[in-house]
Formats: sequence, C-alpha cells, structure tokens
Amino acid sequence: MSSYIDCVKPYGYFTQVGQPIGGELTINNFNMIFNRVNFNGSLIGGIPETQEVVDYCAENKIYPQIQMIEPEMINEVWEKVINKEARYRYVIDMSALK
Repeated sequence: MSSYIDCVKPYGYFTQVGQPIGGELTINNFNMIFNRVNFNGSLIGGIPETQEVVDYCAENKIYPQIQMIEPEMINEVWEKVINKEARYRYVIDMSALK
C-alpha cells in the first residue's frame, strides 16, 4: 500500500474501498505522516456488489452522462476537471486519432 500512498499529493486523501483479502491492511505510517495524507475507508462493497449495481443499471437502462471529446481536447478538459467544472464523465474518442 505504501507505493500507492506515495502517489497521493500532500494533504490529499487515500480511500480504501472495500475490505482487503483477509481483512488486514499493512501500510507504512511514515509515508502518511510525512506527506500528511488523510486515510479513510469505505465498506460500500467489493466486486460482486459492484457487478450487481452494473447489471441493475444495464437492465434498467441507467447510463452515465458522458461527453465524447477528441484527443486534442484533453488539456482543456483536464483543466475543467481540476477546476471542478466538469459536468459529465469525459470519454476520449480514440477513433478520431490520426
């Protein structure tokens, strides 16, 4: 887990979703203290529960709101994501790549 925690920016958040196999999570606390990483956990479910939600959505025609973008728009769109201006999930249309 320490290599993942190293990817979190200082004062950022690391969220453990679901329970690790066997219930044990080993981390190097020094990495979190040094970078002031906030650690939290959630028991919202694992792979079977996630699959159940995906199946339910597919059966009931519940789809995410997306906006297709061309590859050259990635920097512009990334700025929107960083500035919390994104309203949809962006999907890069790789068929537009030449």
